[in-house]
Amino acid sequence: MTLFRGTGLLAALSLLGLAAFINYQSLAESYGSGPPYFGRTTNMDKWSDPLPGLVMLDGLVLLIVAAAVVMFLRRQRELAALESVPDPGAISDPGTDADAPIQ
Repeated sequence: MTLFRGTGLLAALSLLGLAAFINYQSLAESYGSGPPYFGRTTNMDKWSDPLPGLVMLDGLVLLIVAAAVVMFLRRQRELAALESVPDPGAISDPGTDADAPIQ
């Protein structure tokens, strides 16, 4: 199994930031900053609603980010479990007899 480190989580969060930037730019361009929906009313015959494409993009990005968070948390739990297991050599020395009296 490939180890999933914090860099994968960082990459997923940066993908989320990129998707948020794309959403902002698309919505600002479509609906415009002028009087009511300036970008939409100027060329109504050429205008198309950006929401269906953005919803598909956002759904995919959210799935990727959720998978990355789950993998990161699973890896953190695995590391915590491995660190809680004591060293086998510290438990008992196989060369000594457990029934022998201590001198």
